[in-house]
Amino acid sequence: MSATLNPLPDTSLRPPSDQPPPSGHAAPSGRRRRVEVVIMTGLVVLWALSGLLLGLGLVGVVLLGALLLAAFHTLVRRRPLRALLLRDTASFAHGWAGKLLVAAVLLAIPVTMVLASVGGGRYGQYADDSWKSVLMLVVLTASYLASRRLVLTVLIGAVTVAVVSWVLSPDLAVARNGDPAVLAHIDQQAQRGWLAGNHAVAVAEIDLEAGQPVRLAGIGADDTTPMEVGSMTKAMTGLVIADAVRRGELRMDAPVSTYLPRLDGSPAGTATLQELVTHTAGYAEFGAATVRRAAWMAPLGRNFFTANIAQMMEDTRSQTLSGRGRYVYSTLGSAIAGQAVAAAAHMSYPDLMRTRLFEPLGMSDTAIQVGHTLVAGGKSQSGLPVQPWVMDAYAPGAAAVSTTRDLAKLATALLDRTAPGMDALNPTTATDRSNSRIGDFWQTSTWQTGQTITHHAGQTGGYASYLGLDRSGHRAVIVLSDIANDGSDLGAQLLADRT
Repeated sequence: MSATLNPLPDTSLRPPSDQPPPSGHAAPSGRRRRVEVVIMTGLVVLWALSGLLLGLGLVGVVLLGALLLAAFHTLVRRRPLRALLLRDTASFAHGWAGKLLVAAVLLAIPVTMVLASVGGGRYGQYADDSWKSVLMLVVLTASYLASRRLVLTVLIGAVTVAVVSWVLSPDLAVARNGDPAVLAHIDQQAQRGWLAGNHAVAVAEIDLEAGQPVRLAGIGADDTTPMEVGSMTKAMTGLVIADAVRRGELRMDAPVSTYLPRLDGSPAGTATLQELVTHTAGYAEFGAATVRRAAWMAPLGRNFFTANIAQMMEDTRSQTLSGRGRYVYSTLGSAIAGQAVAAAAHMSYPDLMRTRLFEPLGMSDTAIQVGHTLVAGGKSQSGLPVQPWVMDAYAPGAAAVSTTRDLAKLATALLDRTAPGMDALNPTTATDRSNSRIGDFWQTSTWQTGQTITHHAGQTGGYASYLGLDRSGHRAVIVLSDIANDGSDLGAQLLADRT
């Protein structure tokens, strides 16, 4: 038979399939894999550095990671984008190891968001943005059950949280009212970015040496708009405590169990009123039961300060005072101090504040929010609608509701020394800041401007407040906001600019 008709291939000139290619040349597939590893490593480093340098939150980091993954898949690996969107059960998640990886990723994202909230340096951060972790968990669960595609699910979760956060983010109100000079000061601070993230803001400026001592203005709110003042309530309580000492009803060196016998026999009962008003008693910031309620109620915008006297006393008795002698801010301690002075005066705490402080100063629109709401709900810094903080036993720590008009009356009385309990403003104890000392809850700080400012700020789930006094300059500034920003930022800038 002719060779040209032989159907069998001639393999005599071909190297065996298991032999390496000619020396000096790497296999294309191996070289490609090494290039991919190098590029992927570089992208991971870029991803991490970008998240840190740009200050991206977890949602931003996830979105950036998804974009970099898509770019790597299409531009480097040269594979269609749809390959990333294959059902996981048809690729890496067909076995138990892959399924566990999917579950770990879906759980790790919201858990990391919760940890970032709890460990955040900003006061009240968990109450402000933990709702995003709940939303992320719900979206991730629903999306994955519907699609069985991990990359797509993570992308949907990140985009959803980002869009909802953008929609809810507060915008500054348009309506303006009040004194033109104060509005000009507010506009000046707005240009510097100090009103970013606010909605309705009311401001009072007091200058006892001016022809018009009190000037009031607002954006989206006026001098009669009631707002929660949060921890500014502590400062008000401090005035009443100092007044009770003057009346002979209270001793600052006495154990608090002297006035609250239910604390007798516990370490917490040995703390003195002096230690409580200077945050050096070693109390935790909140009682354990309140912390547990906050863990699930704060992400939903619900009020978690519902403990009654019996519950708060039980939480207080469990305090170990491990940090006693050091400055550790405690709303629980301030609540105990307020309840102690009320017991010493044989009144309820709301009646005590009304008769000893609010009525004498003509603060007719100021009250303690217990039993029922006195304001509409505000919003967290991230825009989550939040219930008013209607309190019970914790009322001395954060339950006051007031207006800039009423707080201007308080500031005026503090500047001209006619307010009850003026000794509360005198600093006696160091704080955790080198330039600040504390009296009966009132803090006194020395600024770089040379001013010595006596002040207290406040924040609830949906409101913020600030009252600062330049006592030597006879000036004061008050800020109220219906967003839970740090009101002291704007207030301090206004007070510093007034010199």
